[in-house]
Amino acid sequence: MPFAPFVGVNHHGQSIILGAGLISSDDTESFIWLFKTWLDCMDGKAPNAIITDQDRAMKNVIAIVFPNTRHRYCLWHILRKVPEKLGSHGQYKCGLKSKLLSCVYDSLTIEEFENSWKSLNDTFNLHENAWLQSLYAEKEFWVPVYLKNSFWAGTSTTQRSESMNAFFDGYVHARTNFKEFVDQFDNALKKKVENENQADFNSFNFTIPCISHLSLEKKFQDVYTNAKFKEVQQEIMGMIYCHCRFEKMDGVIATYSVDDQVKAEDFIKEVTYTLYFNEAECEAKCVCGLFEMRGIICRHILAIFSAKKVRELPEKYIIDRWRKDIKRAYTIISTSYDAVDQRPETVRYKHILRTFNEVITNAVSCDGHTQEMISNLYAMNDVWRTSKPSNIDLNVGGSTVNAVTEGSSKNVLSPHVVRGKGRPPCKRRMSRMEERVKKIKTKAANKKQDKGKSRLRRRLDTELLESSENQLGLSEMRMQENVQTPIMVNEESGQHPVMGTQESGQHPVIGTQENATRNGWNTTGDGRWNAAKHRLVAKF
Repeated sequence: MPFAPFVGVNHHGQSIILGAGLISSDDTESFIWLFKTWLDCMDGKAPNAIITDQDRAMKNVIAIVFPNTRHRYCLWHILRKVPEKLGSHGQYKCGLKSKLLSCVYDSLTIEEFENSWKSLNDTFNLHENAWLQSLYAEKEFWVPVYLKNSFWAGTSTTQRSESMNAFFDGYVHARTNFKEFVDQFDNALKKKVENENQADFNSFNFTIPCISHLSLEKKFQDVYTNAKFKEVQQEIMGMIYCHCRFEKMDGVIATYSVDDQVKAEDFIKEVTYTLYFNEAECEAKCVCGLFEMRGIICRHILAIFSAKKVRELPEKYIIDRWRKDIKRAYTIISTSYDAVDQRPETVRYKHILRTFNEVITNAVSCDGHTQEMISNLYAMNDVWRTSKPSNIDLNVGGSTVNAVTEGSSKNVLSPHVVRGKGRPPCKRRMSRMEERVKKIKTKAANKKQDKGKSRLRRRLDTELLESSENQLGLSEMRMQENVQTPIMVNEESGQHPVMGTQESGQHPVIGTQENATRNGWNTTGDGRWNAAKHRLVAKF
């Protein structure tokens, strides 16, 4: 049974699940039911943009159910077919592949793409290639230059959907039944919510330092989430590679050329971007389309602002999508995996929802009551919208963060330890069986500990004996492997026992000082002899 998730992007750039469905097949009828049902769950609000593969049935359904939604094909799915469709061409590795990729990625305007595509067909005689001509017929669905005016939140492929499928692989498998799937689906959603709450907490309590003295960067640091602020910093760092040149003035619109160095796989290429700047309204538009597609101001606009000494960043370049100081409404909706959520917003939401259910039940009896209720609700909503409290406590990940101190690196203190209610802790008297079991466990643990200490002592004794032999110079006087017992001789004479050798045997012995002298030891002035002697005496 196909699993169809609707994957979106949150304000941290993380993939989130907007909904999911289980369908019987991949036909038009199933997709119509899926999209209409999901649209009903979203209160009739269709997405602004959607990315799919080249499924014909899905394309037709999107045109019917989401007529105002900008639809694009996954660019990765298209380009991975290039070796299959064009690999048999004689010049595929001699310029055809690189020319096609350059036509797709390097075209900054529609005119550039049209000219480059025509040159590609003429150079390699591809006018009769059916696959390539079918792609050209649907160029508005996949060529980046035709999609620059729509917001895509930094996505151009279905990679997020594929990664979401891989994410669910950690919770379900081919043999998972429907009951287990529902439970595991809730666990997966809960994990996604925890990741978002953790990112919210980090954005409010950990500040990423600025890399420049620009006031524009400080503004983004205060209002954007950490993940998106890092993307802004990448553009600020790229300003050092930009060089601006004034081209012409057309009324109040000034045209600039910005030379930039773009790093490719293993080389750096020079690219010139055209930028239009309205100094009266402090508004700029770059042909790279980064701000329109990703919501991140590009380095070329930043370079123009720096050259024109723009100190105050216009509000249009700070979009609400990436702000951390806006409360997301979906976080207060009760779900099956946070039934124990007791945040103030969630509690109030549940209480109002229950009251609404009662009011709705009474109001739907006639059209007059329904219209009166709707008009009263809109009137109350207008009053509350214009009289919001100036200081709103934002709850992030279960911790209350004050909106005045957001973005600071102030430490979050642990809650006070409060003694719980109920019977105070005490040591219960154990039964005889529990005492016996505890005694046996203690005895086994002590035995195991003693065994470990014995092994350690034997190892240390062996190391001590070996080190003593090395200090005495006896490493070359070791005996044959079958003789290992030392012999004590001449101890009654009162002379100091030393380690020596017998003239007629191979046994190591404890000899006299005379034997030590014959073996070359200076027993009177050599301190090493005395130290080794005492260690050996203590050993044996």
